[in-house]
Amino acid sequence: MIAKDILSNEFRVIDASETISHALSLFEETDSIVVMEGNKYHGMLVQKEILRAKLPPNAKVKSFVRHAPKLRIDEPVEEIARLMLENDIYQLPVFDGEKLIGVVKADDILLKITPSIGDLPIENFISKDIVSVSPNDNIGKVIKLFKAKNISRLPVIDGEKLVGIITMHDLMEKVVHPEDKPEYGEFVAEKKRYLKIPVKGVMQETPFTMPPDAKTKDVIKEIINRNIGGMLIAKDDKLIGLVTKRDLLEPIARAGKEEKIFIQFCGELYKIEGFDKEEALAILDSFKRKYKSLLENGYIYIYLKQHKEKKHGLPLIYVQIRITSPKGVFVASDEGYGFHNALKNAIKAMEKHLDKIKEK
Repeated sequence: MIAKDILSNEFRVIDASETISHALSLFEETDSIVVMEGNKYHGMLVQKEILRAKLPPNAKVKSFVRHAPKLRIDEPVEEIARLMLENDIYQLPVFDGEKLIGVVKADDILLKITPSIGDLPIENFISKDIVSVSPNDNIGKVIKLFKAKNISRLPVIDGEKLVGIITMHDLMEKVVHPEDKPEYGEFVAEKKRYLKIPVKGVMQETPFTMPPDAKTKDVIKEIINRNIGGMLIAKDDKLIGLVTKRDLLEPIARAGKEEKIFIQFCGELYKIEGFDKEEALAILDSFKRKYKSLLENGYIYIYLKQHKEKKHGLPLIYVQIRITSPKGVFVASDEGYGFHNALKNAIKAMEKHLDKIKEK
């Protein structure tokens, strides 16, 4: 399967010289917009990043463009899935030469691959180490978690019972006052008067869930029909895990790869000072050997994010390691000053997590 087999003509384009206030109106229909300057491709404008930044109404789109690769019309679907994961963008433009002819969306890839994995139970793909909040936590905590973990939805747990879900969309719709919207296209993090609002006043109560034995094809159908980024997996009001489009794209990205343990680095890698893929793989090599018998084969997804804070000239970098293997899905994260230190700290956090599992 190649790009032209899953090409969509339903996409939005904006000129790089347009204002962010104009772009915000387009996000009602999509979460990613292709940015052009005349006939020249600039990249993608991504909704979740725009909503996290305080922006004056006359800010230009070109100042907030995300680097995103151009797809060829004959790009294999495995490579498309890999590029989506690597760039953390789930809609990519397709070009025939220099002409923009459409986009490939993660939803369309998932629909196409449903026959191959559709009858498998969804528990094969879920993440079980889920960050959550309580009904009495405040919006300030939610916003910090959204930013730190690069997520846009959080389950709400009261004791051990799943009682709701809160998303970035909920905050924009229910927290940002209508009179603020024409003045600022901004996420609510900078507005201190919002930060103490309790989660229970904003969350969606009794969220839709599916059981762990649900067929993957049915979960994919619900995710797409409901236009959501992920599905909560629960049983008897107890949260078991979460499955996202990213989780479902991972097996596609590693299809046909010979490596028993496939490693992928993701995030805005070009912004990570000192990042070198070969050095990172060398750092991970001893970790792979140490846990070879536990992991068997699988997928290691490493997400990196650089913060503005620096110490001794080194930037603070957040690293999340997510491992999908026959033994389950494991997630650990940490941060540090400088790329090498941050990656090593995250590896240590994952080792502690895996060692506990080995002891059981």
